[in-house]
Amino acid sequence: MATFNSLFPTFLTKCADLHTLLLSVAFAFFITGIIITAFHKPTHRTLLHLLLRLLLLTTLLVMLPSWGNQIQTLLHDDILSGLGVDPALVYQQYNNLLVTKTNTTATASWWDIVGQIQSATTNLIVSGILWLIGQFASLLIFWAYIFQKFILNLGYALSPLLIGFMAIPALKHIGTRYLLNLVGVLMWPLGWAVAALITQGILDFMTDRSFLTIDPSGSLYTLQNLIGLVIAAFWIIFSTVAAPVVIQHVVTSGAQAGGALLAGGFSSFLQTAATTAGAAATASSAKMPLVTAGAAGMAAVLSAASSAANMGSAGAIIIAGSGLPPRSARGRPGDDITGDKAVRELIAKSKPNYY
Repeated sequence: MATFNSLFPTFLTKCADLHTLLLSVAFAFFITGIIITAFHKPTHRTLLHLLLRLLLLTTLLVMLPSWGNQIQTLLHDDILSGLGVDPALVYQQYNNLLVTKTNTTATASWWDIVGQIQSATTNLIVSGILWLIGQFASLLIFWAYIFQKFILNLGYALSPLLIGFMAIPALKHIGTRYLLNLVGVLMWPLGWAVAALITQGILDFMTDRSFLTIDPSGSLYTLQNLIGLVIAAFWIIFSTVAAPVVIQHVVTSGAQAGGALLAGGFSSFLQTAATTAGAAATASSAKMPLVTAGAAGMAAVLSAASSAANMGSAGAIIIAGSGLPPRSARGRPGDDITGDKAVRELIAKSKPNYY
């Protein structure tokens, strides 16, 4: 897969040039901070604190891009690679859990063998679907790293201006908040690691074979896998988009990562289910099963990704652009099942008036 440098070969150079140009602005702010402090007749202790702060700010001014790139590489290698958080490998985690939890030494009856064939078929189908979901999530992470590179390098380019603010007492809080947001962006892989812990719990539920002891036919085990598959598919897509946003909020405001992820996931799951049902009902009017399935699936993916990024429900566009009247869960016309009537109105206004 292509790298950031191959996709945007001149971007980093231009950011470095902007960073160099703004260094003089930063030093001008440093001098301004010294003058302001001297104007207020400081004590020796205050002057010492100012000199130490300027020394640290100068070091940060020069080394911030280098330190940031090293931290980003370290987090990527230790979190995604070292801990096995890559969503493209989630199907392998599922298969490894199956091998661990399958008892091959017990004597099986013919009824147990029938159940094992059904469960093996279910496991094979689930593993294949998880592979597809993992590939899609891996593509999302690739583009998330591209966006992260853009944000960080633009942040490094403008950092001399904001670091210069930190030399002036009245503007110090602005520079501190700016650096915290940069650190939050650097911590994106940590958000994916937290989300992967919940994914592991879902996989443990899917591979639990307790139902096979009370239902040797494997029907309950199949239902358990299908329910877990729906939850896992939604969670992997949702958390891939939402985890960076949540971990950045944790760094900047001290929020709880697990609580924010679970609460956002539950809310987004309900919104995605409503949007998917609305898209399926809209497409079913064409009496074409493939269109209905495609519309429902596309609405689910769009809604999960957009709501994870706290951008509303993008899946509502499918319903809004159908030209059919809005539907609600109770069937009353005039209601919008997604709550995004503005989308429908915007599309209606964009249609040409031929009469």
